Amino acid sequence: MLKPQFANDNRKSSFKKILSFVKLDHIPGPRGFRYIQSVREFQKNILNAFTQTYLDYGHIASFPWPMNSIIIYSPEYIKKVLVDDNRNYIKGEQIEEIKAVVGNGLATNNDHQSWLKARAAISKQFNKNAVNSFTEEISSIADNFFGEAKNSDLDICEQMKLLTFKIACQVFLGGDLSHKDAMKVNDAVEFTSIVTYERIFKFFPLPYWVPTPTHLEFSQHYKNLIHVVNKLISRSSAKDSSILSKLLFAKDDNGQKAFTEKEARDEILTIMLASHETSAHTLTWFFGLIAKHQDIQERIYQEVLNQDQELNDQNYPELFNALYETMRLYPAFPVLSRKAKKKSVLGDYHIPKNTNVVIPIYVLQRAQEFWERPLEFEPQRFQDRELLKSYKYLPYSRGPRRCVGELFAMTEMAIIIKSLILKFHFNLLDKDLPQDEAFVSLKPKDGLPVKLLLR
Repeated sequence: MLKPQFANDNRKSSFKKILSFVKLDHIPGPRGFRYIQSVREFQKNILNAFTQTYLDYGHIASFPWPMNSIIIYSPEYIKKVLVDDNRNYIKGEQIEEIKAVVGNGLATNNDHQSWLKARAAISKQFNKNAVNSFTEEISSIADNFFGEAKNSDLDICEQMKLLTFKIACQVFLGGDLSHKDAMKVNDAVEFTSIVTYERIFKFFPLPYWVPTPTHLEFSQHYKNLIHVVNKLISRSSAKDSSILSKLLFAKDDNGQKAFTEKEARDEILTIMLASHETSAHTLTWFFGLIAKHQDIQERIYQEVLNQDQELNDQNYPELFNALYETMRLYPAFPVLSRKAKKKSVLGDYHIPKNTNVVIPIYVLQRAQEFWERPLEFEPQRFQDRELLKSYKYLPYSRGPRRCVGELFAMTEMAIIIKSLILKFHFNLLDKDLPQDEAFVSLKPKDGLPVKLLLR
């Protein structure tokens, strides 16, 4: 059986978790039987559990061994963790599970010097000029996605997953990817994402070398994924426009190769895993929300109908305000986490070394303490652009490890929105939006059916 990357480290991580103990009794939180109840609530519905913890304990709550974690809901504490003291708060044990798929990519690398080098090189592939070079390609794929347009009832979630995956294959991996290989990549990324997510929330996951049916299937998908990417690497040339090729031939400030083949592979797998379904689910919620709020849909339609300028929030405020508000209510990644390398202080609380720090973005962005009418879809609130800089709004995280692909994601989504809203009018098929569910990214529990009517 082909071992996933860092499979042996995974075994060490499980034992380390069993043996580690962090003293957190000085920080409020559930204890005794209430602790066990809380753990069960997290396993049953993580979003509800995070919300209830906030209501019960306020800005900080602790969960001692075996979780060894604190949960923080204070913008002040969040700024300290993500920005002011970011070198101390590194990616935690959860990254060992992600490393099993992507290796030591940008999202999982805790070595500051090598991370800085990789971040500098990858940022060049996602700056404004680089993103602009992909806009025609993205527009073409979006415009042609529905083929011969017609009235139809469909699950917009499934359609957005197909559309954004098609764009990802073209932009990240290159246009010569066969349909068969594209499906292998799609199946592999989807399956490994689900398994990785499930393992993150297990106290003591079995090592990958234990040949369970899930591990065997994981190994086969991983093997398929590596085979396809390695094949693309062997075909790459400096003339190719894909992100993969650009990473393979990127130079550092000294004119040396920025990445080895393995490092480039790790980075492209990181990008595929991080972007998988996140844009699709954000777009799903966006179209669901404007289908529910017809007045907002009409304002966006009139805005994109009457102009053809660069897609940004200055030229298209109605579109972008609605997108910002969608990401407030439905952040693609509803939870962030870090781990304290050494002891620290948050407010009045001493944070011991090795404490896991959890930031429930979903709860923060819906808390009445920080937002007026927090559960209402009110895009006009983002006329105040200062909200985008606040530490109560974190759809792309904050600080040095803020999402490197933010501009690409926003541009891609804006292009798709403009393309589809010019072609279709959106109506909900059900009375209301479906229940949300945190699973890899924040998705509608049973899809989101809509009626598309040709304009």
